[in-house]
Amino acid sequence: MELAEHKSATVPQVRRNSAKRDRRAVQTGKKIDAAFVELIHRRSYGNVRVSDIIKKAGVGRATFYAHYPSKDGLLASQFRRIVAPMLVTRQHELCPLDATAFFAHIMASPHIYKALMGPAPGGAPRILRECIEQRVRQALAGPEGETPNGRAIFDLQTRIVGRYVASTLLTVIECSIESEPRDSPQGLQSIFSKLVGGGLALVGARDLSKISNRPRGSRI
Repeated sequence: MELAEHKSATVPQVRRNSAKRDRRAVQTGKKIDAAFVELIHRRSYGNVRVSDIIKKAGVGRATFYAHYPSKDGLLASQFRRIVAPMLVTRQHELCPLDATAFFAHIMASPHIYKALMGPAPGGAPRILRECIEQRVRQALAGPEGETPNGRAIFDLQTRIVGRYVASTLLTVIECSIESEPRDSPQGLQSIFSKLVGGGLALVGARDLSKISNRPRGSRI
């Protein structure tokens, strides 16, 4: 009886300790994120090292790697959490993404994107492209990984469309941060939509019913 009461008494304490550890982990993650953003305000992504991040955040190397597998993993996490929600999917239009909010974010923080896409960008452009490609695939696929008409999308065509849309978006971003004066977010979205929609319409790749009916060995 005493043993049972002792075990029962320790359960709330275990839960409190677990909650405290979770709060500490969240706070530590925020410190790492803030240190990373502060650093790329001042230098190119390729010139930021993990040692710089942990020094700025005031955490140990083991603590950093408990949160992120690498510096690239940190950037990918930041993109998925902050940027991906700004890319609104548009399943029934030639351009599968509305990036207006993303363009507005770039205009508000151009120095960040210069650090990621300007001189000495390191692996940042590749990571951004991969994250955007993933978002495009989500836009093209339904909840079951199918097109809106219920037919499955062949993986090769999906990858080609994703790569094309992501590369076009990055090109628009790169040119916009190099230009003065810059176009409005709506103007950039219009350019992006025309480039993507026109290109996909030209090859018929955005007509997913046609793609899904093609044999695997056929050309787009």
